[in-house]
Amino acid sequence: MFGRSQRASFKPSVYQPGKRSRRMPRWLVLLLVGIAIGAGGVLFLQANYGPQRLTVEQSETLHSDLSAANVDRQRLQSQLTEATQQRDAARTGGQQTTTDLATARKTIESLQADVKLFMDSVPPDPRGGPIGVRAADLAREPGQVNYKILIMRDDPKGAPFEGTIELAVQGRYSNGRTNTLTSEPIKVKLDKYEQVSGQMAVPANFTSRQVTIRVLDGAQRQQAMRIYYVR
Repeated sequence: MFGRSQRASFKPSVYQPGKRSRRMPRWLVLLLVGIAIGAGGVLFLQANYGPQRLTVEQSETLHSDLSAANVDRQRLQSQLTEATQQRDAARTGGQQTTTDLATARKTIESLQADVKLFMDSVPPDPRGGPIGVRAADLAREPGQVNYKILIMRDDPKGAPFEGTIELAVQGRYSNGRTNTLTSEPIKVKLDKYEQVSGQMAVPANFTSRQVTIRVLDGAQRQQAMRIYYVR
């Protein structure tokens, strides 16, 4: 009355121990393939686009160049330090020079004031004239007469006066005879004032008494004259 039942037949599982697969899992294969591809890509990029690896000789050359560059840098740094020190010293020296110059100017101004006071205080030549013998110091020594003569110019405009000084020494020999001895011309160049000093030789047995001082111009014309006694 009832038909035959259509029951599905049982199929063994693929995971049965007797039929297990020996192949690697797909995920592991993909992982290994990815690693291989990535490593190859890195090597490719490094070989074609990355920095080249140096040889031993190139490395030694680079090290030598680096050492030389360090030596040059140290040398340039030393030169820069020395130049800086020289600049600072020059700056300090310039400031000191400026200070010294200002001090020198003050000293010159003070000396000029002293000279003017001195010139105003020296008695004038009694004979007058633009050039005068304003003072003289004459000292007697054996065999010579020491002299210091001050000549001044009242109107120091124009070119300096150029001429000569002549000394006429009057005295007496040891035998009582008198005589006048004349010196060689003494060159003088006079702007405002000039002090002339020196010695005039006389005989050892000659005693100097007085000296006549004459100032002559280039044409041997007398411009000033004054008589002093010898001490």
